[in-house]
Amino acid sequence: MRSIVVKIGSSSVTRSTGPDPVVLTSALDEALNAQAIDWNVVLVSSGAVSSGSAYLARTGNINPSQRLAAAVGQPFLMDIYRSVSEVSGRHVCQLLISESDLRSPTAISSVCAVLNECANAGIAAIINGNDIIDKTGSDNDAIAVAVAVATGADKLLILTDVSGVYNDFLDDSAHLLDLSVPDISAVRAARTGTGRGGMRSKLRAAELAANNGIETHIAAAKFPGVISACIKNEPVGTRIPAARGRFGAESRWISGVAMSYGSIVINRPAEESIRAGASLFASGIKKVHGDFLGGDVIEVRAPSGRLIARGISKVSATLMTLVRSMQTDEIAIALTEILHKFLTGGHLSGDHTGHLNARDPLSRAMGLIGSHGYELTRELALEIMTLFPSATAAAMFDIGGDEGLRRLRERYARLSSDLSFIDRRRLVVF
Repeated sequence: MRSIVVKIGSSSVTRSTGPDPVVLTSALDEALNAQAIDWNVVLVSSGAVSSGSAYLARTGNINPSQRLAAAVGQPFLMDIYRSVSEVSGRHVCQLLISESDLRSPTAISSVCAVLNECANAGIAAIINGNDIIDKTGSDNDAIAVAVAVATGADKLLILTDVSGVYNDFLDDSAHLLDLSVPDISAVRAARTGTGRGGMRSKLRAAELAANNGIETHIAAAKFPGVISACIKNEPVGTRIPAARGRFGAESRWISGVAMSYGSIVINRPAEESIRAGASLFASGIKKVHGDFLGGDVIEVRAPSGRLIARGISKVSATLMTLVRSMQTDEIAIALTEILHKFLTGGHLSGDHTGHLNARDPLSRAMGLIGSHGYELTRELALEIMTLFPSATAAAMFDIGGDEGLRRLRERYARLSSDLSFIDRRRLVVF
């Protein structure tokens, strides 16, 4: 049985008075009917927050939080889906996926196992993000891609309130019929509707799916028979074809399942280096975006915005921002200054003024280190100790002196020459 993941956005499933039963009924009917032609449809349905907000606004003077609105709205969505399924004698089930689940291969493996059971039993699976748990609200575009990649889906269909992708939202006379991955970064996408991310979020999802061997369509939820048409390879919305074949199961967690918590921009030599099989070092990193920690999956992009790779960062965004574009001896200076400031009560070393005439990356880092408060300095110091435990421990009690600082700096310089910020074994290049 072939499979398709269909994501329906908030702006498509919600009216001013609550969930739109016409859109929801049509989507589930098509999902149930697809089984007759050997297709399994997984629905990723947004709309809990907007549905709950609309209901509470209509029934009383309540100004709910996003979490309360989601808790009120989710049963409304499932009531509609269940009433549709009961008419046809079929069954539906609900799965809520949180950001913490997208950090856990074990959790996603459990989700895939349930979805496989659903497909075998003819049960339509309805997925939504867990807005009650997630701090900033669920990203159902990211969840839809994760499910598509993890389950090996054949297609991803993202339904929204516009007919497709427009190259310029100032001119909406006609949407693009086809959009290749290299051209995605050039699209001038505007934020529309009531969802979390707008069209740019959908394009990122399509880009990631295409780089994982999955064809994606972005289309109007109210287009008659849109799911059936997509399954039958009829023209639907904007088509983003697969850009390559699928990765093996061992690479899919990094390549498309795990949620990305930030991104970095690298220069051309660094891109050539990782494509040749090398790890990613600080000298090739131009910009850092996001608030990721060591162990988080991040995206690697070209200056144009093109997605190059995804990998697991060894360090936090804060530390990577400090040492980006640096050479190994400069990294050593920055790291030892952080430790010196932490261990000596908030002061830089006596010779730090000599670095003010250094290259721009080091001068910039020294200014940032000097401005850091105690808590941030402490966090960075502990992160450095974790990176280089033996070298740090050996010099810990002598770092207050110039000789101890010099020896530690020499050791850090040697160690930094092999410090990859994303190890090649934990990097998937597209």
